[in-house]
Formats: sequence, C-alpha cells, structure tokens
Amino acid sequence: MALSCGAKFVEIKQKHIGSDNSPTIIKNFKSDLEKRGVEFLLNSEVSDLIIENNCCKGVILKDGKEIKAEKILLSPGRIGSEFVNNMVEKHKIDFSYSGIDVGVRVEIPAIVTNSITEINRDPKFHIYTKTYDDFIRTFCTNEHGFVVKEEQDNFVTVNGHSLKKIKSENTNFAFLVKVELTKPLENTTKYGRSIAKLATTIGGGKPLIQRFGDLRRGRRSTSDKIKRNPVKNTLEEVTPGDISMALPHRIVKDILEGLEVLDKIIPGVASDSTLLYAPEVKFYAIKLNVDSNMQTSIKNLYAAGDGCGLSRDIVNAAATGILAGRGILRK
Repeated sequence: MALSCGAKFVEIKQKHIGSDNSPTIIKNFKSDLEKRGVEFLLNSEVSDLIIENNCCKGVILKDGKEIKAEKILLSPGRIGSEFVNNMVEKHKIDFSYSGIDVGVRVEIPAIVTNSITEINRDPKFHIYTKTYDDFIRTFCTNEHGFVVKEEQDNFVTVNGHSLKKIKSENTNFAFLVKVELTKPLENTTKYGRSIAKLATTIGGGKPLIQRFGDLRRGRRSTSDKIKRNPVKNTLEEVTPGDISMALPHRIVKDILEGLEVLDKIIPGVASDSTLLYAPEVKFYAIKLNVDSNMQTSIKNLYAAGDGCGLSRDIVNAAATGILAGRGILRK
C-alpha cells in the first residue's frame, strides 16, 4: 500500500513497556550499577572538560569542583546538544555537521490508525515531498498516547508518549522534515533552536496547536475552534495559533504535502480535525568524529548517544554506549 502511494514503510519490531513503567526500569538499572561500584552524582551539572595537551583529564562542575578521571564518556543526551556544540568550539574537537529534524506532532483518533498500529505499533513511513523533494518521515508513534511538552533551555518543544495503564482515545506521532544546511551556514543546531525560540515566543511560552484544516486554508486556529474540534487535544497547556508563522514556509509545505500522501495510506490522517502541535525538533546536528572504540580526537574522551550526533533513537543510543564501554575496556 505505501509503495503504491509513493511512500516507503519501514518495519520496526519492538516491545511496549509504557512510560509509566520506565521509572522502575531506570531504578533497577541504577541499583544494579551501584552494586557494581558505580557512584551517581545527580543534579551535578558539568560546565567544562579538563583538557591538557589534547588529552581529557576530567570535568569541571558548575560549582567549580573538578573531577579527575582516566577516561571520560561524553553522553549528555539530546538535551545536551548545545553543551556538546560549546565543547566542540572551545576545545577544537573534530566533528562534522549532520542534518536536523524539524516538524510537528500529529494527533488523530486512535481508530483512524488501528488498522496500521495493530500490525506494527510504531510504523515508520518515509516520504519525499512533491514540491521540494524533501525527506519527511513519521517517528515515535504512540497508540492511545499523549502529547507532552518538553522544557528546553529558553524554549519549549513537544513530544509524545504512551502509558501501559492509562490510555487516551488518540494516537500521536512526530512528522519530521530532515534539514541539512550547506556552507556558509552549516550549524543546524543553531538553526533548529532559532525556530523553536520563535515558536515559543508566538505561543507565549507554550507549544502551538492548530487544526490541519486551518493550516491547509492559511488561517489560524482559535480557542473556540479547538474546543469544538472532534479530536480533543491530550496536551492542554497549548496556544491555538498559526504554525506557519513559526515554521519556515518550506517545512510547512512539506508537512502539507506529506500528510496528503500519508492520508492515502491511512485514510483520515489529513482530515480538517487532525491536530498539529509545534515545534517538534530533534537536535543531533553536531556529530563527533570517533574511532572504532568511540574515542574522539581528544585522547581519553569518548562519546555516545544522540547529543553527540552518534544516534537518533533510544535503542541506537544505548548501542553506542555499549560500544563506548567496550572501547574503554580495550584501552
């Protein structure tokens, strides 16, 4: 079906544990590591790396305290992409630029997607848009899930999750356009942050929400339209508005065309009542150059995860962490 509509379906096999079960799993991980001698310094913010003669000797905490170590693993997560960017510039760590994902979080009735999510809980559809031939994809589908706000540094973004015990009547997924910039402006992290800050300003510190029908007709959504909309928003801390005032025209065009293609595969996705939340931005633009042991150009400094641009999801982030751990052991 997807191929006949000009899209590609990517099957991902996975198990659903639910965000409500995640704290228990993380707690078990932490307890197991503590039994093995690992010490956690929670709420201790790292402000800098200690680098001497192209060799990492430790880290400096925000309170000025220094922690020395033989090996350092840089893995701050996606939220730490700006920190990685600062470290790259300050310490001249070898890196390359990669793309960034910018788009929206789509919310529709779960009954619309049941025929797909019953086969694959997190279906991935890859589409190339008609006008610009840009790559747009679905990501992080949450059957009977909830849209959530993410607090970033000086701006807000949206995301989604689903729970094991509590279910909504809706399904949500990210719809993301891959953005790659060329010289002289290559830093897509700064580009993505500027979009997110603009959207946050327009939304008064809250994510924007808009009916797809309003976006398609070039008009803003109002509080009254959202209240009487057949699809009820699971995230209430939002500002009804016009997403096209925050996202670049090209990305808006890609979203419009991409959802029309997706509607041929999943009828009802591009209905007027479909809700769009903005901004959704995935930050992993700075990609640290590493060797087979995940060591950077700085001796004894290793890297892993999304924040270092070495992965794009939780499973692959974990895999890069394993590779880095094995690389450290080899040394």
